Amino acid sequence: MKKLVLLSFALLSLGVNAQEEAKSQALPSKQATESPYKPYSQLYVGYSPIFMSEGGYHKAGTETYHGGIIGWAYGLSLTRKCPLYLEFGFTLSYNGKAKSEALSYFYDETGRESETGEIYTKYSLLRLGVPFSVSYRISVGNKLIIAPYAGFTCHFNPLNDVTTKLEYTDKFKKTSSYAMVSKYVPEWDEKQYLHHEIQASCQVGFKLTINKHILFGAEYCLGITEIGDDLKSTHAAVNVGYEW
Repeated sequence: MKKLVLLSFALLSLGVNAQEEAKSQALPSKQATESPYKPYSQLYVGYSPIFMSEGGYHKAGTETYHGGIIGWAYGLSLTRKCPLYLEFGFTLSYNGKAKSEALSYFYDETGRESETGEIYTKYSLLRLGVPFSVSYRISVGNKLIIAPYAGFTCHFNPLNDVTTKLEYTDKFKKTSSYAMVSKYVPEWDEKQYLHHEIQASCQVGFKLTINKHILFGAEYCLGITEIGDDLKSTHAAVNVGYEW
């Protein structure tokens, strides 16, 4: 009888230990089913040119303004049935372009053309973007996530102006024609504000997340509203960053 009681306690002890071990093994699998839908953050930097043209998109005479971008995005799961996420965040970008053009006149009696001055033009655009996108994150194995997305962005442009400057050369200032020419076309330095501080746009793109942290992305954005008077704009971006 004593042996039977000891054997019963031994079996009960083994059963309790086995149950506790089974619970401890089942817990990670439960967490694993929830982990694909957890929120995430992304920090990235990249190259982001802007293309501007009058009257339409990518028309003849389109100007390219090179620049960089830095941004942060946060992804929040929309449903537990599929990896569909709402992404929102902030971006800060700067684009600019400077060019010069020689100014020439026929200013002597022989009709000789000579360089009389230089026209400098500089465009500056600083913009803060607030993007909202819907992203679908497709897992390929355990080390790669492909996430196409589409959405809408509101841009605030605290700096959006063109500076134009005319300077005559020292050589031309010593000629007899300088007084007459500068009277009708004096030197100047002026800044023109484009007065489009807020702009709406829509974007499409995709992101690749490698080893759960390394981030690559590409995007194309179409301006819905004008960035200047009758001035249409689009921009692209190629990014690299970190996800956690």
